[in-house]
Amino acid sequence: MSRQFPLLTALLGSALACAVLGCSAPQSEEATTATPPPAEAPSLTANDAKINVLLQKMTLEEKVRMMHANSAFAAGGVPRLGIPELMTSDGPHGVRPEQGRDWKPVDNPANAGTYMPTNNTLAATWNPALGYAYGTVLGQEANFRGKDVILGPGINIIRTPLNGRNFEYLSEDPFLISKMVVGYIKGVQAQGVSACVKHFAVNNQEIQRNYIDVNVSERALREIYLPAFQAAVQEAGVNTLMGSYNKFRGTYATHNAYLMNDILKKEWGFKGLVMSDWGSVHNTQEALRNGTDLEMGTDLALAAQGTAQGGQIGGGPKPKFTPALYERFFLAAPALEAARKDPKLVPLIDDKVRRILRVMYATNMLDGAKRQPGSHNTKKHQATALKVAEEGIVLLKNDGILPLKKTVKTVAVIGANATRENAGGGGSGQLKAKYEITPLQGLKNELGDQATITYAPGYTIARDQKADPKL
Repeated sequence: MSRQFPLLTALLGSALACAVLGCSAPQSEEATTATPPPAEAPSLTANDAKINVLLQKMTLEEKVRMMHANSAFAAGGVPRLGIPELMTSDGPHGVRPEQGRDWKPVDNPANAGTYMPTNNTLAATWNPALGYAYGTVLGQEANFRGKDVILGPGINIIRTPLNGRNFEYLSEDPFLISKMVVGYIKGVQAQGVSACVKHFAVNNQEIQRNYIDVNVSERALREIYLPAFQAAVQEAGVNTLMGSYNKFRGTYATHNAYLMNDILKKEWGFKGLVMSDWGSVHNTQEALRNGTDLEMGTDLALAAQGTAQGGQIGGGPKPKFTPALYERFFLAAPALEAARKDPKLVPLIDDKVRRILRVMYATNMLDGAKRQPGSHNTKKHQATALKVAEEGIVLLKNDGILPLKKTVKTVAVIGANATRENAGGGGSGQLKAKYEITPLQGLKNELGDQATITYAPGYTIARDQKADPKL
């Protein structure tokens, strides 16, 4: 009688790497070259003299315009001075296009980007050189899409397995994260695109993330939650950093003076740009004084709520989506009004705009600098994705089941995820893969006529994201 085995995740192996990736790269295709990164990143302050001249030419209104979003993924520029908008790309493991200036991604296979393995798969390779190759792919595809900043990598500690964004993060080990994040960032920024490390700091759960007040000891903060961010700043030379939604010791992290001013900008010497997570700013004065340089968000959320981040929109019907709503952000009209009343705030505004302009110079956005043309979903990019997936597969336990012997005639596949396509994990990390192969189909492709595969869902996955009551 033939033996029958339940399917473990590790059964998929490299044969199913593209079931996860939605890519198809031949084994012989050379992966993106992982050129050794430079020992030190170029100085962000190299163009400060030019920046000071620009600041002298700018009006207060123009400076404030650069400090807040003007669409879902862009921040304002100053056209009369040749300062363009700053364009960002969401998702730390792939570059996707958006439809118009809204959040909605383009749902067209022809526009699919290379679907890189998730960041925890990258960390599981234990190969820093692959981190550089990974970042190189992202940087090249960001250039192709006309993106200036990639909103990644995410390097929060995987503290609980219930965190719905663990797939975006690297590891539960601060040492491993610190080693892997450097190559990723340098790979992205070597292409003339800025990486944005996130979410600073102690943002380790999704439930109540907008309200939770995190209190950890100074030792835990320094030994567990901050080392990877410090490596990103001091070793990788990251250009931008994103604050988080949660509070830290009673104050929202995005404008927390201890985190942003004392540690990040003074102790670590960070010269780049601090942007908020989308809608994570809560107070104009705190944001002006405590380290937030750029407030990002989307008017879609504001319109749905019927209130703007800076105050009430008003009763009655929900307002239409309009750029005017962005003027109500805390670092928009309220900041302008505050600076007019208190001129001592103007130097703080100058510092914020200076940091934004530093990033623009670093990404070849000013003075007619030539941007790299980039490339999109190439065979080399796909080969890099496949290599990361292959090296990231970790077999925790094997009691002689793997590899499957030629004599095995029946394999049981149990679990609803075996038939699901789920590029990128969903949410802000979701990508449009060129195509996807489910784990079940990938296993069938690999085994062919060698064995009969029997599938049973075993449970259902509720579409409203609630747990199956039968479990």
